[in-house]
Amino acid sequence: MTSLPDRLARLEPDIQRLMDIGGTPGVSLGVMTYGHLLYYKGFGKSDVEKGLPMTENTILPVGAMTKAVTAAAMGILVEEKKATWDTLVKDVIPDFDINDQTLKNDLTITDLLSQRSGMSWSDNLLLGTENNVLISHKNLMKHISRQTRLLPFRGQYSPNTLGYEVIGKVIEILSGQSFFDFVQNRIFNPLGMDRTFLRTPPSTIEDVGTTYNTLDDGTTVPITAVKMGDDWVGAPHGGMRSSVTDLMKLYSEFMVCYKNQLETGERSSPHSPLKQVPELMSTRVPIDQPSMRETSYGRGWARVQLPGRMGHLGINADLMVEGMPVVCRGAPSQLAVFHQGSFPGAMSVVILLPGMDVIIVVSTNALALNDVADWIGQLVLEEVVMTFDNLRTDFIELAEISKSENLKWYPELIDNLSREQNKRTSPRPLEQYAGTYWDQLRTFKIEVVLEDGQLYWLFQGLDSEKFALKHYENDCFTWLAPRNELLKRGRWVGWDQGLEFWQVSFQTGQNGKVDTLLWSHDNGVPALEYKKAWELRGGYYSY
Repeated sequence: MTSLPDRLARLEPDIQRLMDIGGTPGVSLGVMTYGHLLYYKGFGKSDVEKGLPMTENTILPVGAMTKAVTAAAMGILVEEKKATWDTLVKDVIPDFDINDQTLKNDLTITDLLSQRSGMSWSDNLLLGTENNVLISHKNLMKHISRQTRLLPFRGQYSPNTLGYEVIGKVIEILSGQSFFDFVQNRIFNPLGMDRTFLRTPPSTIEDVGTTYNTLDDGTTVPITAVKMGDDWVGAPHGGMRSSVTDLMKLYSEFMVCYKNQLETGERSSPHSPLKQVPELMSTRVPIDQPSMRETSYGRGWARVQLPGRMGHLGINADLMVEGMPVVCRGAPSQLAVFHQGSFPGAMSVVILLPGMDVIIVVSTNALALNDVADWIGQLVLEEVVMTFDNLRTDFIELAEISKSENLKWYPELIDNLSREQNKRTSPRPLEQYAGTYWDQLRTFKIEVVLEDGQLYWLFQGLDSEKFALKHYENDCFTWLAPRNELLKRGRWVGWDQGLEFWQVSFQTGQNGKVDTLLWSHDNGVPALEYKKAWELRGGYYSY
C-alpha cells in the first residue's frame, strides 16, 4: 500500500490547480500524525515581488483560528476556578451595559464562545480599508454596549467577533494580566511557539509573508497586512499570526489533551498548559441544519461527523448555491474538529481527526476568488481517510463554480442598484451634506467633504478611508467603487455586503438643514444614525 506521504505528494498538481483557479500566490500545508510532521509542502511564494518561497516557518495571519486560543485561555481560568462556563458576563464586568436586557442579564461566557448569543454584529464596520481597525481600544466597550439582539437568544449559531472581544476583557479581569501577556505566558511560551504573535510581528522577525488580494482576472496585488491586535481590538477573535511549524505545536497539544482528558475524565493533562479541552470541543449549538449527521459549534471549534459537509466558517459556503458537498463519502464515520480563518490577504483552515490522530493545517496569503485553503484542506482530508476513487469530490470543479459565483457579486450588485434607482431625482446643493457626523456614543465619526464639486466620505476622518459619494436618488448616495479598486485598497469585498452597505442616506431636521446620516454597516443590521456636529465658537455640538 502506498504510504500517506506519497499519496499526499500525488495531490500536488491538484493543489497547484486550486491555487491557480482561486488566485493564491502561496500556500503552506502540513499534515501531522501522532505528534510527527508526516508531510509538509510550501507552494508558490510568500513574497511574489521578492521571489521568496513559502516555508513551514512563514508567518501568516490565521484570522478566526485565533478563537480556539482565546477559548483555551478561558479554559485555563475555568480550571483555576476563577469562573465557570456559565458565569454571567455582568458578574465579571460590572459595568457591562449592552442595549438589550436579555443580553445584559443572562449572557454567559459560553454564549459568547459558542457564538449563540444573537447579538448584533459589526464586522464591516470594525474592519476598513488597508486592514484598518476602525474601532479604537478606548471605545471598544462603548461600541459593544450599543449592540442589541437581532436573533433569538441561544436560538442558533451566528458568527460574532464582538463576543470574543468581550471574552478578551473577561480574561484580563480574571487573570489580572493583559490578554497578550496571559496568552503568551500560559499558552505560547509553554508550547515553544516563538513564531506566533497576537499583533504585528516585530520588524526583526524574518520570513513574515506578504499578503495579497486577488483581482477579477486572478492576478494579485500586495496589500497592507492585517492590523488586528495592534491597538488591542481584534486580538481575541482574529489577531493570531503564526507559521505551520508553530501551529502544529499548538494543535498537537489540543489533540493530545482532547484524547487524554476524555479517556481519564480529568480536566487537565500532565505537563500541558491546555485545560478542559473536551469542553472546548463539545457541542454547544447546532449549525448547518437539517443534517443527517452532527454539525455543531463548541467553544472556539466546529464539529462535523464525517461523511458530512464542511467549510461552514469560510466564504465557500456562501458561494456554493446548491450547498457544500458531502465529503469523505464511503469512508468510516468519524469526528472532524475544525476551524477556518479569513481576512483581506489571508485564508486558512485547521482540521483535526481525533480518531486517526491526524492534523491538517493550510495557510494561504491571499483573499482569493474562493476559499482556496478550504478546498485544499478538504482535498487532503479525503486522501487521509482514503475515500474511494469513485466517491471522491471533484474539488477542481467546485473551485471553478465558487470562483464563478464570486465574480457574479459585483455585476449583480450594479444591476440591483440600477434596477432600484429612481433616476428622476436630484440632490440638494452638495455643500449642504458636508460636515462631521458622529454616532450617538461618539465612537465612530464620518466626515463628508466637498472637493472640486465632488462629495467624499471618510470613515473616522482617515484619508485611507476616503471614498467618492455618487448621487443615487433624492438624498441617497452610493460609495461603491469598482471591485478591483476596492481590492487594491485592501478591502474585504463579497456577498456579505449588500445594497444597503453601499448606500448612505441623509435626512433633514425641523429647520430643513441636513443633520443626519444613515448607514447600515452590515447585512441584517438596521441603519445607524450619525448626527452632524455643528461648529460653535471653536467647539462642536450635535444638532
